[in-house]
Amino acid sequence: TPVMDVGAAYGVATIAALQAGARVIANDIDARHLEILRDRVPADLRGRLDLLPGKFPEQLAVPPEGLGAILICRVLHFFRGEEIEAAARQLRQWLVPGGKLFIVAETPYLKNFQAFIPTFEQRMAEGAPWPGALENVQAIAPDRGASLPSFMHFLDPSVLRRTFEKNGFVVEQAATFARPEFPEDLQLDGRESVGLEASKPKLQTGLSEV
Repeated sequence: TPVMDVGAAYGVATIAALQAGARVIANDIDARHLEILRDRVPADLRGRLDLLPGKFPEQLAVPPEGLGAILICRVLHFFRGEEIEAAARQLRQWLVPGGKLFIVAETPYLKNFQAFIPTFEQRMAEGAPWPGALENVQAIAPDRGASLPSFMHFLDPSVLRRTFEKNGFVVEQAATFARPEFPEDLQLDGRESVGLEASKPKLQTGLSEV
């Protein structure tokens, strides 16, 4: 069963998965990125690589229960809440029972976005469903924000856990982590990114899933 790398860009994760023996479907919204990825893959591994350009998830034709694992790295923080919900439902449909989902996204705990942290934390305290939705990226982070969309959606472990459990996943872990490889002007306090590991329940004999 193949695995899929959503938002693969130039293929850091794709190449590692190919080297580990997986068959990989590499997706990116920009087909030019995938061409560069293909050229970077050693010739003896290209037979297990499939390129799938298009916007995730609506432009991707993937058969139900066609994937053993999915990685979505640095994609969901550009999605609005309802888009994340819809993506979760689609991901569950694509995975085989027992299939694994891995997500990496950004939190607001980035140095250039620290002016947004009080708003985020206040929304969290008030129980807002999507506390990390930021409509005015350029106003908060004018320098690096100039090359970003005007909307970003910073995520955290509790929001990801709630969303994916609600949409039928078993969440194995969700936590923030440091990004020492980020430029110094982005690093804040070791909570720069959030990761989630989850699985689609395995089918059981009988009426329920576990």
